[in-house]
Amino acid sequence: MMLRTLAVVVVMAQLSGAFRKKVRGAVRSSTEPKALLVELEQALGTEEWALHDLHEIEEHLKDTFKALPKNGRGAVEAPSARYALHRFFIQQYGWMVKGLGTNGTWDAESPVMAMGDGVPAGIRELFEDRLCNYGLNLHELAVLAATMNKMFEWDVERRLRIVYTGMGYETNAHLTFQAALHDVMLTYMAVLVSGPVLEELTVENVKTAVSDMRRMFPRAAQAEQLLNKIANEVAAGKNRLGFDLVLTILIELGQKIGALEDTECQAMKNLLVSAEHREGSGRVRLGTFYTLSHHFSESAEYLRAVGVLDESDPEDPKVLIPNYLANPSNCVTPSGQYSVCCFDECEDLMDQIEKELAAPMGTPDKIISIVSSLGSSNATLSPNLLQLLVDVAGHHDGMIPIHGRLLSQWLHQTYPRECQFPHATGVAARSSSDMEVSSAAFADRIKYLALASQSKTRNSTETNAPMWTMHEELVDKKTFDKHIRRVSFTEDLLLFGTVGFVGFMLAKMKLEPLLKNAWYAQDKMKLI
Repeated sequence: MMLRTLAVVVVMAQLSGAFRKKVRGAVRSSTEPKALLVELEQALGTEEWALHDLHEIEEHLKDTFKALPKNGRGAVEAPSARYALHRFFIQQYGWMVKGLGTNGTWDAESPVMAMGDGVPAGIRELFEDRLCNYGLNLHELAVLAATMNKMFEWDVERRLRIVYTGMGYETNAHLTFQAALHDVMLTYMAVLVSGPVLEELTVENVKTAVSDMRRMFPRAAQAEQLLNKIANEVAAGKNRLGFDLVLTILIELGQKIGALEDTECQAMKNLLVSAEHREGSGRVRLGTFYTLSHHFSESAEYLRAVGVLDESDPEDPKVLIPNYLANPSNCVTPSGQYSVCCFDECEDLMDQIEKELAAPMGTPDKIISIVSSLGSSNATLSPNLLQLLVDVAGHHDGMIPIHGRLLSQWLHQTYPRECQFPHATGVAARSSSDMEVSSAAFADRIKYLALASQSKTRNSTETNAPMWTMHEELVDKKTFDKHIRRVSFTEDLLLFGTVGFVGFMLAKMKLEPLLKNAWYAQDKMKLI
């Protein structure tokens, strides 16, 4: 028995040493060339400006970054970086940046692709190198976001130069406040919200921009008020404005125009909610949808292609309210690089989940506790919703990844007015801004109106969770799987340490009296 206990202790000690070596070998070196960040920050402008901007961006990204799966360096890989940046721009400005959205694919490619030709090739290569070899820590992720911000500011400058030329001004001129406001900035804003994309903008477009905006853009008056407010705040006390000051005003306008657009989104949402087929469902029958406003005119084919239709009951197709609000037909597209779209109300819910968990996954009880505390009158955690979340946890051995399709699907069931239904890859090009909008033919509207009328009188076949599928897709499956293995290994190591300690104490208890007897016998022999 004593020899067996000794063997256990020896084996545990050997294994413990091997485990420690394995842990040390699993940690990736965090050493990287300092020159990389220096060079990137120099590309952003002066060091003082860059650091100030980076601090604000880091604060905004912090909770999302903490909750995303990370590599051994504690950095996010390309898919998670893309996801974080997508959420940053949609939350901050209402910008749907081309190349950052999912486009129907959860585990998407590098966010650096979104830069296109907007930054020098050398900068893109530096970011790609960092992402491929190290991933991005929080500061580096903020540097990438700030670099993209700078890229969009260069777009503003390019557009403004075209406007100056179209209005007959030199860019080195110092204009009176009124001339700058009414001739240049108003024209610029008109081009931004109702003109062609920057890549197709011409001097001829500039000359008719204001009249086109007032004729075509329903929020022209509110947009002019916003411009006046920003111009008076930024240029307070200035009688003449140079190009750089005008540029500063218009950069701020571009960052705030999304909030103006969202007022229209909220008006559309309120109208759609008033026509829900069942209160709190987040769905409107397609036939009813066509009767609400001339704005609601997209064909069923288009709505299906961009993931807006719920056809779980083929005889009663319905429009998903949050998916409709987010679809490209409700966006303003000033540039080939981004569109200004409705703010995503589900982002606030995800923010809270990420902040509370500060980890890539959580238990059903913890997530239920967080969601229950959000206090939305529309969030009723019915027994069916609770069971669905338990089922999701069962799909993942008891824990729920928070950056995946299944939790997003559950949030849609819980907040059907705020959270989009997350389609599986290949089902819908839900973020595609390249999809051409088509209007419903009159005959089709009549057909769907008849179906809506019939559906009101027949027995509904709708389930408690329409469209639900137990199909998971993760934002960054590869890194998440590595995270799971590291967590599992750490738990095993802790458990092993506990078992080893207990084994050692048991061995000590067994060996101590035996050794005392042996020493006593040995001493006794010496005395003989």
